[in-house]
Amino acid sequence: MESFRLAFDQGVEAIECDIVPTKDRQLVLRHESDLRDTTNVLSIPKFEGRFHSHQLNLDELQELRAKERVPQWRPGSAKFDGQFRIPTLTSLLESEMVVGKTLILEVKDAPIFAGEGIDIVSLFADCVEATGIEHRAKVFVEAFEWETMDALRARFGTKFPLIYGMEEWDEEHAFDYDGVSLDFQLIRRMPEIVERAHQAGLPVWGFTARVEFAKNSVEEYFHHLIETGVDAIFADHPDLLLKYVEGLA
Repeated sequence: MESFRLAFDQGVEAIECDIVPTKDRQLVLRHESDLRDTTNVLSIPKFEGRFHSHQLNLDELQELRAKERVPQWRPGSAKFDGQFRIPTLTSLLESEMVVGKTLILEVKDAPIFAGEGIDIVSLFADCVEATGIEHRAKVFVEAFEWETMDALRARFGTKFPLIYGMEEWDEEHAFDYDGVSLDFQLIRRMPEIVERAHQAGLPVWGFTARVEFAKNSVEEYFHHLIETGVDAIFADHPDLLLKYVEGLA
């Protein structure tokens, strides 16, 4: 939640978060269910052998504190290790800071959780509908499996635009939804897919801009991403990207 507030203060137009379930069927914001790299779960003896979100109840998860995944890259971020809890999806959707903003909500790893007996699509839809977030913010819903996308469409209809995320090109399903979110590595291998999506009337988002990937200068790195022709860029350092984009205006 603290990072989202900072992003909005820096002037971003949208925030994106991944959503995973807990053992007691609550939804929290994490990039994946494995908590070892992003929390202090391994330092708490009672959680030994349980380091996935769906192995812990929400009250147990609230005992954990976030930590920087790559402290060698981001020592400034690592200074905040141990300070912040894992937020719930409900806390984000009910927060005043999202009013009038754009939220991109990714339903994560639905097939994996289905194997654990957890229907994350239904849990997600119930949570979103209970908060009435569509009346306070613009919402896009994202997933990386076409089966999950179809389940979301079956539940929501046309209520929210559905964005299909791809790390590998899926020709069969790429144009079935309301937009595509593409790994920049995929775009580099297949630059023509951006124009193909545009010709189909779909917006194209690119992920993820990380300044640590810059080979020469950060400005050159951002310039190459913008030149791909995408309509929006997911960025881990939005203040730096915004500064560069403003300089192009």
